[in-house]
Amino acid sequence: MRKGALPRELDLRGLAAREASISGVAAITDLGRLMSAGVGLVAPASAVFEFRRDEEGRYIVEAQITAEVVLECQRCLGEMTQVLETRTVMACIWDDEDAAQLPSSYEPLIVQETANLSDIVEEELLLAIPASPMHAEDCITDAQRMALGNEEGCIESEGRKESPFAVLAKLKS
Repeated sequence: MRKGALPRELDLRGLAAREASISGVAAITDLGRLMSAGVGLVAPASAVFEFRRDEEGRYIVEAQITAEVVLECQRCLGEMTQVLETRTVMACIWDDEDAAQLPSSYEPLIVQETANLSDIVEEELLLAIPASPMHAEDCITDAQRMALGNEEGCIESEGRKESPFAVLAKLKS
């Protein structure tokens, strides 16, 4: 098993035939599309790749990727960190026609002769980013509190607001 930085160009089919395992890290400098999407890394992303062949003779790549990323909270527009963990089982294929014939348990991985493991890590992290990342706790800002006209930062923080239909209930009785 290999440690350190992920290798650049590998023959994934050859690794699957030998049932190899590779683990390593990918630095933010190796993940250009992630950077251009406005995502940062707290530390290098770690990945473990297991290569094998299945009973049908397909070349299989199992990837487990973990990264702590810096995202923009969509509620307060401040920075937030979030741990992304993915586990994917992919089948190496040559083209889109092969992808259509894969069972649903496999994700297609179109590769030619060699592949860059950092590219796979980057793709999986991009897919794992939530559509609207938000802090788990209430993250309303002072400016938002002022705009709401509520110093507490919570609407109806004092308790339940009376129903507008309560007046009708009183008239009925």
